[in-house]
Amino acid sequence: MEGSQYHPRLVALTADPNLGPIVDGVENETSQAASATDRSTSRGLQPQDHTYFKSVQCSLVLQSRPPDLLSSPSPQRLAPYSLHRNPEPVYATAFHPSYTLQDTATALYIASPRSLPIRLISPFSPSIIASYSLVSPTTEEYIAPHSLLFSRNNPNTFFAGSLNLISTFDIHRNGEGPAERMPTVPSKRSKVVGGIGGIKGIVSALDMGLEGILAAGTFSRWVGLFDGYGRGGSLGAFELPQGASSNRGLGGTGISQVLWSADGRYLCVAQRCSKGIGIWDVRGTGKQLAWMRGRDAQTNQRMGVEVMGNELWAGGLDGVVKVWQGLGEKEGTVDPSWEFKAHDDAVPSTTWHYSGSVLATCSGQQHFDASKDTNESHEYEVNHGSPPPLHSSDAQIKTHNTGDSLKIWAI
Repeated sequence: MEGSQYHPRLVALTADPNLGPIVDGVENETSQAASATDRSTSRGLQPQDHTYFKSVQCSLVLQSRPPDLLSSPSPQRLAPYSLHRNPEPVYATAFHPSYTLQDTATALYIASPRSLPIRLISPFSPSIIASYSLVSPTTEEYIAPHSLLFSRNNPNTFFAGSLNLISTFDIHRNGEGPAERMPTVPSKRSKVVGGIGGIKGIVSALDMGLEGILAAGTFSRWVGLFDGYGRGGSLGAFELPQGASSNRGLGGTGISQVLWSADGRYLCVAQRCSKGIGIWDVRGTGKQLAWMRGRDAQTNQRMGVEVMGNELWAGGLDGVVKVWQGLGEKEGTVDPSWEFKAHDDAVPSTTWHYSGSVLATCSGQQHFDASKDTNESHEYEVNHGSPPPLHSSDAQIKTHNTGDSLKIWAI
């Protein structure tokens, strides 16, 4: 393993490893815009040990922070700037691309609670600012997207990924449905998978590159590419290779994230229940370039990845953050360049502040009682992207936390 050029120093963390006052919230926002989940509150269970962080995102400016955050000899304690509760589990969130607390027009994020309309939320408002309906034409039920993304060229527009569909919404059209619908297969009954416009399954991941190419990944392990900032035609699709070989060892049970490299040439693909991250040379050969191995992510929980320059950062179930340097410069199997122990539990998210000197990480996961039969709930989560509804008689959820926390590091 190559020597590290970084020396992470912990400068701040949440005051209580059990999230303190955030025990009954679903979405929590600090000055770094962290989101947490609490599936127990809406299911009649005791909330105090079932909240955990799912993801973290840095805003453009670290407001509401101690003035000596980066220079204090001891770590500072973080508390929520604002807190928003959702009545149901949240499948996906997306923050405005220019999010900053100094501008009320950009301090916004969207969330998709289960069986409810998509919500537009601001830290300055205790209530929902706007809502957007995605309704099944056959059952008239609300569809909760599994992926959300603001457009790169028009921040007033966002995309929502659901079963065989990518929908486009205008944030100014409160209470309305999609402005456009883009089916990812010719029809729901089509047996054709792949090719132009053919990526069947739940669209579980979205990201847009510098040149306006929208990448969409599905739980069925397909990737589709769409030009025109997501509103043009299909550029094609490909399926991830099956099995695990030395340099194509993706494995995995469904795509949890797609992420473009900084130059927009390479596409990083992360999967559930996978030991690494695949890299595709989209603008060049169109084939898989490398396999970043060594990540402990054998779980159905979403485990995010982050690109910083030519480096790929990702946390694992072991609480370790690993870094692969030279993104796009190496072929075949690539081992981590270096790593550091960040938490005592799973690290589902790592994110950089735009300055390049501050890193935010969060930890947490749902633990289940090994003495209980969880096959049914496991199958539901694989198919739906979230745990099944629980009743007071169910006892699969853990009764203790092992290290749920949000941490800020000076690099």
